[in-house]
Order: sequence, then C-alpha cells, then structure tokens
Amino acid sequence: MEYKQVEKSIVRESKVRNVFHKVCKKELFYTNLKINQSAEELLKTSKTLFGYPSAVGGGSCLCISKLSAYGKAPDTPFCIKGHTDPISCFEFSPFNDRVVATGSRDCTIKLWNIEDEDMKSNIEVPLLALPKQSKRITGVYFHPSVDSLFLSATSDHCVDLWDLSQEGQVIQKVTGATDTILSLSWNTWSGGNRFATSSRDKKMRIYDPRSSNLPVQEVVTHEGAQGFKLTWADANGLDLICTVGANKGAQRQLFLWDPRDLSKALHINSITTDSSVLSPYYDYATNMIYLGGKGDGIYYYEIDRSQSYSIGKASFGNSTQSAVSLLPKNVCDVNLCEIDRFLRLTNNQIEMVSFMVPRKSQLFQEDIFPPAPSGDPTTDVGPWFQDKNLKVTPHTISMKPEGILSIYEVSEEEGGKSKQKDKLEQMATTLNNNDTFITEGDVKQEIDGWLFNTYQPRYLKIIKDRLYCFVNEDSAQAVWDTTLVNIKSLDIYDQEEIRSNKEWELRFVITTNNGKEFKIECATVELKDQWISSIHAHREMKIEDDPTRELSPALKDFHIVNNTPIVSPSAIAKGENNTLNNNNNNNSSNNNSNGNNSATSTPNANNFEFAVPSKPAGPPTLKRSHSLLSRNPSYTSLKLSGGMTPPTTAQSNNSGANTPTPTAPPSPRTLKQVDVIIEGSLFELVPGILWNSNVEKWYVVSDGILYSFRTKALKNGEPLETIHLEKAISVHKTKEIFKIEGFSFQLTTPSRIIHLLAKNKDEMKTWISVLRQYLKNSGESKPPIQNKQLTANSNSNGGASAISPIGSDNEDNNNDGADNIGGNEEEEEEQTLEGQMSRKLNGIFSMWGNCYISLLAEDLFVSKNKQATAPELRIQMSSISAIKKLSPNEFTLYDNANVVVCNFRTIPPTEDFDDCARWMEGLEAARKRSIDIIKLFGISDKDLETVVEDELRFIDLTALKNGKSKLLMQIKGKRKIRVIMAKLDSSSLNTHNSFVLDAGPRIFVWAGAKSSRVNRAKALDLANRIRQKERGGKSTLVQLDEGREDSADFWEILGGRLSSPASKPTPEEQDAESTKMSIYRIGNDVKKNSLKARLAWEGTDWRLPNKEILNTKFVYVIDCQTEVFIWIGKESSLPQRKMGYKVALALIAQKDRLPWTKITRINEFGESNLYKEKFANYPGMLPISTTKMEIKANVALVKPEHTLEVLVNRLHKMAVDNEKIFTSATDTGSRIKVWKIEDFEKIDHPNNLYGQFFSGDSYIVLYTYMLNNKEAHVIYYYLGRDSSINDKGTSAYLTVDLHDSLGGQCVQVRVVQNKESRNFLNLFKNKMIVHKGKFNQFQDSTTALYEVRGHDEIDARAFQVDLSAASLNSQHCFILKNVSENTIFIWRGKYSEEIELQSSLSIAQTINRSDSLSISIIEEGVESSAFWNSIPGGKSNRYFDMVRTINSTSNTAYTPRLFICSNSSGINEINEEYPFSQEDLEIGNVAILDVQSHVYVWLGTRSTHRTKKIAMEVLIEYCKQSKFGHSNNTSILIVNPFEEPLAFKSHFRAWTTAKYPKNKLPVQEKDGIPVEGVLKDYLKEVYTYQELLADPLPAGVDATKLEIYLPDDEFEKIFNMNRKEWEKIPVWRRENIKRTVFLF
Repeated sequence: MEYKQVEKSIVRESKVRNVFHKVCKKELFYTNLKINQSAEELLKTSKTLFGYPSAVGGGSCLCISKLSAYGKAPDTPFCIKGHTDPISCFEFSPFNDRVVATGSRDCTIKLWNIEDEDMKSNIEVPLLALPKQSKRITGVYFHPSVDSLFLSATSDHCVDLWDLSQEGQVIQKVTGATDTILSLSWNTWSGGNRFATSSRDKKMRIYDPRSSNLPVQEVVTHEGAQGFKLTWADANGLDLICTVGANKGAQRQLFLWDPRDLSKALHINSITTDSSVLSPYYDYATNMIYLGGKGDGIYYYEIDRSQSYSIGKASFGNSTQSAVSLLPKNVCDVNLCEIDRFLRLTNNQIEMVSFMVPRKSQLFQEDIFPPAPSGDPTTDVGPWFQDKNLKVTPHTISMKPEGILSIYEVSEEEGGKSKQKDKLEQMATTLNNNDTFITEGDVKQEIDGWLFNTYQPRYLKIIKDRLYCFVNEDSAQAVWDTTLVNIKSLDIYDQEEIRSNKEWELRFVITTNNGKEFKIECATVELKDQWISSIHAHREMKIEDDPTRELSPALKDFHIVNNTPIVSPSAIAKGENNTLNNNNNNNSSNNNSNGNNSATSTPNANNFEFAVPSKPAGPPTLKRSHSLLSRNPSYTSLKLSGGMTPPTTAQSNNSGANTPTPTAPPSPRTLKQVDVIIEGSLFELVPGILWNSNVEKWYVVSDGILYSFRTKALKNGEPLETIHLEKAISVHKTKEIFKIEGFSFQLTTPSRIIHLLAKNKDEMKTWISVLRQYLKNSGESKPPIQNKQLTANSNSNGGASAISPIGSDNEDNNNDGADNIGGNEEEEEEQTLEGQMSRKLNGIFSMWGNCYISLLAEDLFVSKNKQATAPELRIQMSSISAIKKLSPNEFTLYDNANVVVCNFRTIPPTEDFDDCARWMEGLEAARKRSIDIIKLFGISDKDLETVVEDELRFIDLTALKNGKSKLLMQIKGKRKIRVIMAKLDSSSLNTHNSFVLDAGPRIFVWAGAKSSRVNRAKALDLANRIRQKERGGKSTLVQLDEGREDSADFWEILGGRLSSPASKPTPEEQDAESTKMSIYRIGNDVKKNSLKARLAWEGTDWRLPNKEILNTKFVYVIDCQTEVFIWIGKESSLPQRKMGYKVALALIAQKDRLPWTKITRINEFGESNLYKEKFANYPGMLPISTTKMEIKANVALVKPEHTLEVLVNRLHKMAVDNEKIFTSATDTGSRIKVWKIEDFEKIDHPNNLYGQFFSGDSYIVLYTYMLNNKEAHVIYYYLGRDSSINDKGTSAYLTVDLHDSLGGQCVQVRVVQNKESRNFLNLFKNKMIVHKGKFNQFQDSTTALYEVRGHDEIDARAFQVDLSAASLNSQHCFILKNVSENTIFIWRGKYSEEIELQSSLSIAQTINRSDSLSISIIEEGVESSAFWNSIPGGKSNRYFDMVRTINSTSNTAYTPRLFICSNSSGINEINEEYPFSQEDLEIGNVAILDVQSHVYVWLGTRSTHRTKKIAMEVLIEYCKQSKFGHSNNTSILIVNPFEEPLAFKSHFRAWTTAKYPKNKLPVQEKDGIPVEGVLKDYLKEVYTYQELLADPLPAGVDATKLEIYLPDDEFEKIFNMNRKEWEKIPVWRRENIKRTVFLF
C-alpha cells in the first residue's frame, strides 16, 4: 500500500524573512566624486547630508554634499579645510543634521556647523575646536541620547569623554585597551549608561564611564589579525553585543554576546572567507544586523535572544564596494515598507540601496516601524554624569503619516494586528527555551490559619494590565487582584533557606506598593521561573505603553536583582551564575583590573527586588551655556535657565516618546472610557432573610469583565463586584423573576446566578448580546469577538435613559451553539431547557424535594427556586456517562464510574406532553456536545507525528479531475431531494432516482425510468455545476436514460451492465428515511495547550445546517454516513489539520460503517459541489435547469467588440413593456390560492393576508381562470428578497410538483421581489404590500413605514422601509402606521403622482383591517408634530428632496432608466434593465442610472478596467447626442459601491443595506465624482514602476496586466528583455516573472 505524506516543512515565523533590496535609479546616483580611497573612514551620513574624505589636499579635506543633490558632483565640491594632516575619522551629530565632528592625524578634533549658505565656498573656521591631543585621533563619537556628550579615541588607546557645553572639558578618561580602538557602541536602547569597544588587541571591553575609568568586563573575541568591529543590539527586549571579525583562517564570523556574561559567546555564525573587516549596523525596529565592508555586498541577519538567522546577501554585480553607511531611520519611506536605507560607495560614485518588506496594505505597518529617534536629546551631560543611576533612551516620535491608520488601530479581521500580542512575542525572545509567556495556570497560595498556615489551590491569570487570583479555573470572581505596575517586588529564597526547606525552592512572594504580600507556590521550579519572567514582561509592557510614565528601564533591567532572562531566578539563588554584573551598584570598586574577562560580584540573594533606577534628587547645579548641537530653539532656551528638562508631551503629541515625566502613583482601578463596551443602570435581585429586594446599580463591561458600582459617580473607584465573563456559563432572558415592571435576564457563573432587570426590551437585548460575546467556551479558542462599543446616555439621577450601539450590529457570534447559528434571539431563548421538578435528596430516608432545574450550555444547574442567586448543585454534562429512565416520570444521571449523580422526577406524562422525555432528550444532546471526541477515540498528540493519507480511504480531488479516480452520486427523494455518495457499482442504480457519475473528463447523468422531473433536473444541475465550477467547462456532459443507454464506458466503470435496476426503495420510502449527520469542530484549548474535538452540530439530512457554522480558525469533520469530509479553515493551525485526519479515520473505522466510505479533504473556498450539498445555503445552488444540455463539439469564435456608435444607440432605445394583461382577480371563475414555504413544505397563507408578502419568505401563488370554458392555471413562485436559499429552492421544486399534480398543462412563472411581472401585480392591484422580515416574526402592533411607488394603478405597491426620516422621498408617497396613536399617516411628497396617492389610500384601508385607526393625509413640508414624533429621531435625518437635486428646467416626470454594462459574454454589452431594482447592481458590472438631470455611473469593484472605460466614454457621447433632454452640461457623476449618495439610492425601490459587507457599515455616503477627472486616469497608458508598486493602484489600472503600463526603457530594465521577447514567453512563465518583480 502506498502512502502520501501530508506534513509540510514549517517556515520560521518572522516579519522580515522576505526582506529584499533595491538599488535606486541611475539618475539618483552621486557621481564624479573624488574620494581619498586610502582614508581610514570613507563614508558617513546624516538625515540631509553625507560626507567623504576628499582626494584633494592630501586627504586633509572632508567633502560634504546634500542627499538631495543627485547626479554629477561639481569638479570642485564644497569641502571642510581645517586640518593640516589627513582626516582619520568623522561623525555627524544625532541632534543636528548640520553638525559634523572631524578627527585628524594632526591630533586635533573640530566640530563644524554647515548651513546652506556656507556650502557655496569651502569653510576653514570650525564651530568648536577641542584642545589638541598628544596622539593622533582614531575615532569620534556622539552619545545618541545625551546632549553635549562627545567621545574621542586616540592612538594612546584611551577614550576621552567631553562636555561640549564647557568648551571642551574632559570629564572622564577611560583606559584599559592595549592597542588601537577600532569601534565603539553605546547601549542606546537599554539605558545609555555603558559602551563597548573593540580594539586591535582582539579584546572587547565594556565600560561604565560614570563609575570607573576601567572596563567592567573584557573578553578575547576574534583571533584574526585584521581586528573586529561591534555594535550593541538592545531593543525589543534584547540585550546583546554583536561582533564581526575573523578567525585565524580568515573565516569571517558573527558573534553574539550577552553583556552580563562574557564567558562564552551565545552564538557563532560563519560568513565568508575574506581579508576585509565588515562593519555591523543594528536596526532597532526589526532586530536586523547588516554587515557591510570593502569589496563585498551587504549581508543581513535577523537576531533573537540567542541566535542569528541569515536572511540573504545584497549583491551588486561587478561594481566594487568601498564602504556603506546607514541613514537615520526617519528617512525611510514607510508607504513602500522601506525598513532601512544605505549609501554605498563604489569607486568614485555613491548609490542608494533600500531594504524593503513586501507588504501590500494601505495601513501603516507599525510593527516594523516603531517610533524613531526624533533628533532631540533626552537629557544633558550634566544631569547624566551626576546621577550614576540615571538611564536614558532616545527621544522618539511616531513615523505614522498623517491621515493613515496604523496596523494596530484596526482589527485582525481587517488586516490589523494586536499590539499587546506583538510586544509579548518580542519580549518572549528574552526567555530561555520558551516561545511564549505563561499567562494563566494552577498554583497554590499561603492562607493564614488559626494554628498554622496552609497552601491552598488557586488559579493565577494575567488579564491585560492586572494579575488576578481565583479559587479555581472555573471561578468567575477573583479572590484578589492587583495592577501589574502596582507590584513592587518579587522575592525568592536563597540557597541556605532552600536547603532547610526544599519546598521553598518552588515559592516566590509578590509584594505590592501598598505592602501586601501574596506567597505563591508552583508545581515545579521551571513553572516558578516562567511566572516570574512573565510578570516582569507584562509589567514592563504596561509601563512602556503609558505615555505619562516615568522613564522605565528596559526589560533586561526589569528583573530580580542580578537576575537575567537567560539565567533563571532559581539558578541565581543556587549560585550557578557567578559572572553576573550588578549594574545598579554605585560602588566603582566592583571593577576589576585589566586582563580578566569580567569583573562582577555576586550579591546576597535573600531579597530580590526590581532594579528600577531612581530619579535624581533635584535639578543639577551645573551652570549651562548654549548647546552646540541642539537644533530646537525652544529646547535650547530651557537649558539657559540652568536646568535641563526634556521636551514635553505637548511639544510632540504625535510622539511615541519614551520621555521621562513624573507621574502620580496609579489608582487602584481606573476604567478607561475607550475600553468600555457598554454601561448603564440595571436592577439586581438581592436575596434577603424574609424577602428579596431590587437594588439599582451601575454596570460596566470593559475588557471582558462585568463591574458593578453603587452609582455611576463611583465607577472609577473599587467595584462592588467583578465578574470575569469568560468564566460565565450563560446569559439568557427570563420571566417572572421581578415584581417590578421591566425586562429581566439572567447571568450565570459556576457559583453565582445574577438576576438583572432592564427598563425596556431593546436595552435588555443589547446587554444580552454584549455579554454573550464573552461567555465561556470550554477553553476552546474561538473566533475574535466583534468590536461592539455601546454607551448609555445618563439622566440626572444616574440611570440610563437609552443604550445605543456604536459600530456594528448586534449579531450573536457565539460559535458554541449549533442549530441556532443565524437564528434570532427569541428563537434561542425558546430553546432554554428549564423548569420545576423534584430531586432525591441525600440522606437515609431518601426524601424528595422540589427544585428548579436549568440546562445552560453544557452544565445542569439545580437551584432552590427560580429566584435563587446561587445553585445548590452544578452538574457538568461532560462527567455524565448515561441517562436512564426509571419510570414514566423519573430518570437518573450516572457518572463515568456508573455511580448515581442525581435522581429527578418530573410531572406525570399525558397524551399531549411528556416532560420526562423532553428533559432526557435535551440532557442527552448536551451530554453529546460535551464529549471530547479525541479522548473518546483515544487519540494522543504523539499520533499526530505520523499523519499520512491512505489512498484507499481518501478521495484525491486532483485524481478525480484527471479521471484516475471515479465517483458515483445518487439523487434521491421526492419531497426533499438529497445528494449522497453511492458505491461505485451498477447495483447502486435505482429506477426511481437519477445518478451522476463523475469520471473526470466525462460526467455521466443517468436518469431512472421512474425518476421525477425534479429529480432529473437536480441531477442535471449538479452535473453542470461540477462541469462549470470544478472543471472550468472542459468536461464533456453525457446524458443517459434507463433503457436507452448507448455508452459502454458508463457500464464498464460500474463493473458491468444490469438487466434491470433496483426498484426499492421507492421515493416515498426514501423520504421516510433520514440519514444522520454530525459536524465535529476541532479547536485549540488555549488553557491546557491541547486540542479538542467537540460536536458542533447534529441532525439529519432533512434539515441541513447553514454554512455559517464553519469558521476559518477551525477544522471541521463532517460525518454524513456515506461520506466524511474534512473542512480546513484557512487560519487553522497545522496540529488542528492533523487532528482532523485522525478523527476522520477513527470515524470511518467504526464497525457499522460501510466499507466503501471515503474521506474527502476540503479547503476553505475550494469546496466541491458534493460537499456543498450537505449545507443549506451555499450560493450558486439554484436555479435548476430542466432542459437537456446541448453538447457542442466546436467552440464559437471570439466576437468582435461593439463600436461606440452601436452602444450609444442602445441607450437611445427606450425599453417597452409589451406584456399583455390576462389576469384578473375579479373575473368569473378565477381564483387565487397562496402558499408560504416553511420547513420544505408549502403551507396555506392566511386568506386575509392575500396580497401581503414578506421579504424573508418565498411563496407559491396559483392563479386559476377560465380559458375556452376550461380551467387554466398559472403558477407563480414568488421569491422574497431576503428569503433563504432553502426556501427559494423549495418553492421551485414544489412548483414542479404542483405542475405535475395539475396535469402538466400549467404555466410556471418565476417572480422576484421588486421585479414583479404586471400580470402578477394585477392579481393584487391596489392592495399589494411587502413587509420586512418573515411572517412568523411579524408584529402588527409595531410602528412601521411603507413606501408607495408606481407609475400606474397596477405598478403601484407598498414596501416596508426603515423607520427613519432618511427613508422619505419627495417623489413618492409613504404610509406611516402608528398603532399606539391609533393613526395611519399618508405622507405625500411634493413631486409624487396622483396615482400613488390613490393607491396609498387603498393600501391604508388594507392595513386598517379592523377600522380602528384613523387615516390622515399630510403634505410634505407641513407635517404635524405627531407625525415626526412617530419616527425615531424625528426630522433630524436628511431625506431626498427633489428641489435640492434637480434643475428648474428638468422634467420631474422623467422615468429613471438603468443600464447594465457587462463583459460576461466576452465583449462589452450595454442593456437596459426594466423594471430595475437594487439587486441589478452587481460588483462585477458597471451600471448607468439616467435620471435626466444627472447621469450616475456605478463602478462595480470587480468590473474590468475596459468595461469601466467604455461605459464612461459611451455615456459622454450619449449626452451629446441625446434625444431625451440631455446636453453637454448634463452632470455625469461616478458612484462607488457601498458609498452611494442619497440622491442615487432614492431612485430604487426599498433600498437596503442588509447585504452590505460588515466592514462597510455604518454607511459612509459620498457625493458623486465628475466623470472627467476619473476618465482621465483610465485613459492614462503609462505609469512608472514606483507608481505601479503603490497600494492602492492608481485609478483605472488593470491589476492583472501591470506590465503593459511600463515605459519601454523601464520595461527592459526590470524584465531584462524587450516587449517582443516578452510576448514569446508562455503565459504561466510570465506570471512567475511578474511575481519576482512584484508586478502581480
């Protein structure tokens, strides 16, 4: 047996693994540069300038050029001439782009200020000259955060620290090196208090210059004779030093070092063999290291805590590279996802090289573009040098362009990211051998007792910015909680104490700022270390997110004293790490002498606390002079006063600045209004000794927690109670709980039952909808919660007068249910199983007691009564193995050990009602839902390591398409047509059914002799869908009828011809059968880090599930008895997919399974047609064809495109309705019968509602009339706009059945809402009404608004519209029914026709069946207050008024016309739709709406570029030649889908937003755009490569043919070929080439 491996290689997750480089155009090169190639430093750059040593003057000149000065440099460029010997080093200031420092072999250091006017002639006078040194200068450096702090290295192997504000005073001289210092780097992002040096003596040294002039650590690194260079990589939770050098064999290597332990390199990565030294450049935003040097390209790596990952090498052909220099971060183009930009020196020219991440999005990619250094210093050299503990990081500012949303500001469903998740993933790299932080788990806590303390089980959990402690995992109320920033220290025990009590090794103590201590014990030492590291990381993240925080140390400093992320706290306590450096010890004596690798001292580990640096005691006393480097005048003026204050938040309000500002201690709990989802006043039932009381409280839902407060005013204080909603079990509507008026609902937790009362029904529904989003789902990961924010408008007494949603609608997204998917709230509430019964009490007398039972989710709650606030007993159905009936009204629950859990007794059964059976059925369903199928089948995680596809048990869809595999499908049933897979054998054929044999290139349709027309039509429809959707129309369709088969191949595939097919079972017997169907959902249990497979839906093929039950984050196994499907969501994980295979194999291995049952693997969006038949509402399933498919051997030739004149003439031809009226409801012998479709049946529609339809239902209307003295019939099947696909399909099937039952001589007519035929309308003349929704949801007493529209008495009819003033339209009449006011208003628009008014009066009488309502006609503009009071919002909403939109010369009686432009036939066609409706607007087409005064062009988002262009060109020509009153001045406006203006929508009958995508709601109406501006973009034929890389693309550009827009020269440059050579390449190869250059 052959097996096919399913497992694929796993690619390392990284944001930058696909980084690519791109060299700028040659026009942007800097050429004609006369460079001194023998200089020690060749290239440096700032934000606006770059410099290089000039060959003029023997190397003593430094050329400075602007980055904007592209092209050829002048023969005599601008130079700095201030040294007598060659310049050995130079550096630009990080705080002023125009300041550069130079060092020379003449032993002088000079600082220069270069302004634009100075660049006209060479400068020789420096801004500042430092005192001359005794030895030549080998390096000059600026501090990245501290103003006026300057460093210089000399050939006497020392580094001087200068205070430039004191006119060149040396404040520290550090020594220790024994050879030339080659490079120097500060710990920029982790405090700016230390620097590392590399020297030619092969040693790396780390200095703390404020504490000592000797190195605190040193180590021998690379052994190569060329020396090495280094950089400090310390952002995003890292703290590493990267060194680049060579070994003795000239093998260049990259080393990673932990600066706290230099005993051994963490990681060594070999590069290449070469003699030149590479220079490292660190990108703090992405943790990338670039290596560039002489004679090579640029290598780039990504680093994490302990390893480097090679991404690639930027090679540049034959050009020899001399040097590279990294530009400041803020020069990068974030719109192109350019993460870094280099200048690259080659011979006598410089080119610009960009490194980019290939992302296509309109969002700002903040995850790779964090705030960048702003160019302002954080502090001054005086305060920095005086305070030995002061740590600084660069002042930063956001790189986000104005008006663009960040990737962190949109939901993950819309392409965004979670900022918190992103930060934690970065911080997790600091853990040792751990991928993620622990956020919840079981622990023990010390509890005080009378005699001695004990450790009791608890459950710790980190939620957002707080640490919670629960009694157990299921508890919804915390025992205690504290904010993470309120934690003062974590204490562990030293080695001596651990030896005296081994259990202390497992314990740590959490101490808060207010002195509280919580002693925690973990199961293992590793778990204790994980908790400590996790609390550290989460606390640090919260401090970083606080814009008003004090300057916080980086993550590496936010630790237990002397603890590092690489060494666990436990290891420190045991004394395993003796090389740690105490950075917070101010005693400089901890520095060792030269020669040792490190010099550290191990502190006492008795008390480990956070090492947070203290603030300076007061302002510095040092007198300040002006700053030489600062470019910010306001900042400079602050220093003139003698103090040093960093820029305030107000000065850079767009900054992501980490500026140190003093803040007050955080309050115990502060609810941010932006995080509040809903809040309002509710009554809670509070139990008492004698009676219960109703207490009004203020409730707030924020971050998944329900808070209760006494009043609204106290909501920022400590709450009365907090309920963690993820631990709650259920929330549902209740009745008869409160004795006061209102609408009650119940929130149930494992230990609490909370009864709440809202003031009105809408408020109750809103609360239920919000609370239900957060409910417990057995730990299983579920789809993300919709972002629904709701607010409560407060009245004067603190109560809520109204609650209104902000954003999306109140849709229930709880995926834990099954049958209720898509159902309304009332239907869900009816399914709650609860009631009064008796249970057997524990005791020797076995007495029975009354109780109230509720089945909520998968838990059974037993309470004293309905009003109880705490359950007496909670039974989890997952623990129940059996439910047995002991007597007609008594049943018992047994656990897995077959022990009785509880006995229940219901009321005795009657003929009409069996309560015991009802309870047993409901409990059994809940028990099944609670079963974990993985455990049931005994599948372990180890089984997932060997997942293979058994070809005998799996259907290979590719093999099926190629004809190597075959599939036989049976279409069975009469009332309910079903499609199942059958055994591939001729014995499966049945004379009453049709069969489809899928043989790949050929699809056979075999129809039994006794099969019905509907059955055959379904088979033909299925075969045609397979042919079109799965085979691209390339398969041949062969139709065979029983007894007339002429295909030997058909019988050969089935194993031989049958003499006569089976006649059993009959269609009636097949209808009596029901095939069980089960859907299992495989999800992640995030709490236990394991997989769970739960029953998501169970039923029969008589009532199929909706496809909405499937979610992209899960894998589903659909068991249909004769076939098993594995549906794989796109966002599901690899373990979920593997588990899906295992579950499917376990299912078909069951004993009662048919041996030929097979498994089919289905990917999301790649569903097969057989799979779609297992669900109720997959699109594209209807209508069915009832005619034979004509099979043609030849393919028609491609049609030529229509000329412009032909299409313009089509617009001039007015559509005429020639339908002859023959129907009449009043003729003698005529009658009407109406049925409504419900549950696959047609049921009688009430006679008094004839003429009244509902948009959510489908109908069959039988019109019988006399023709030649005989009865004739017309069958209309009416499809409501919002009716389900099930109902529409059933109406079509049952219409055929009705046709057959009437002798087969009927006329069948399909009628679609809003496009009804005139004969159909004539049956209900002057009384036709279409209500919104479904018939079984209709409430006649509610206020409703109807639009009456029509051009004659047949066409006029009423449609219910949204109850809002925005629905009104001055062109038509409206009926407003207000039962509470006993009035029906007829609102007459100014420009409405008389026939609409007469029809409105007739329809109003139909609505007023009981004659209890008065009918009042009101004119537009003179409405009464009673009218406006009946409409929510009154007249505040704007409605369509013809006066505001038409010219005075326009004809208001002009009938709007709609044209559809489509290329579905292969060429562009324009045809008029009459009558037209909103459903005619398909995003694959272009629509033209002509209302004479304006002409609108609606551009479908998926319509082709050419279709849009032709439509606009035709329309412009049409207006010029128009016979209907148009002219050159007629406004032609462009309208986009889902943004239509009110004037456009007013011309459609009953416009609705119900089918708008959710991301387009609420609707943002936009005025039309003049066609001239849009067409100009579509006529443009040439775009540059950069323009074609933009996202979104320019208007009018065809995204599938981007290469055709390139200029010829760019085309040849990018593709390395001309267009003729391009055309010779096969299309599939062209697509691959286009992908490599991102033109796809």
